[in-house]
Amino acid sequence: MRRVFRAIGQGLWVLMPVYSIGILGWLPAGQAWWRTRSSGWLAATVLLAAGGVGVLLRYALGSDNDVFVMIFLATAVAGVATALKARPVVFARREETVELPPYEPDSAAVPAAEDHPAVREVLAGRERRRQAREIVARDPAMALELSIGRPDARRSYDDGGLVDLNNAGADGLATALGWPIETAEAFVVARDLRGGYASLDEVAALSGLETALLDRDAERIVLLPHRTT
Repeated sequence: MRRVFRAIGQGLWVLMPVYSIGILGWLPAGQAWWRTRSSGWLAATVLLAAGGVGVLLRYALGSDNDVFVMIFLATAVAGVATALKARPVVFARREETVELPPYEPDSAAVPAAEDHPAVREVLAGRERRRQAREIVARDPAMALELSIGRPDARRSYDDGGLVDLNNAGADGLATALGWPIETAEAFVVARDLRGGYASLDEVAALSGLETALLDRDAERIVLLPHRTT
């Protein structure tokens, strides 16, 4: 019976852009953005909110202009389509396994030659990461204040490109590690529902990420205490 009520509730949620005559069409996208902090969901929220404002203006002005009718139809259709895509993001539960897109290694990548001028910068980056890891191990609270592993945060400390899987947003993971945005968004949802991970082994066992993806990025990954805000 609980599943029936849950299905009915989600159905009403998906149809919200229709029975709210487009005014609340932005809400499902907004909830998905709140879960993932993804720029794509933010853009969808803004566009659907603009459509909702257009519908409100139609009623405020008492106009029967065909333009307002088209705005309503476009907002309702786009809102339902967006809600269908956002549903697994918003309603994912702890016991559900988040299905991630397959990871395909970049077979075209060629290791840099030992005499390449960039080698010195690579070695310097490794040293910065080593020093940052020492801070993480010795004083996690300081590491959080310094935003170590947060490529999506404004910071003055150079951590050499570390990425904190427990706190970085979806856009930060996609940009810093080169993950597909769908993989990053799904990972962030599962991570926040679980309250973060205690170790890389736990990430590999519970997150749904493929081992090849974690192995590739292990040298840059850290796991600080998960923050809810």
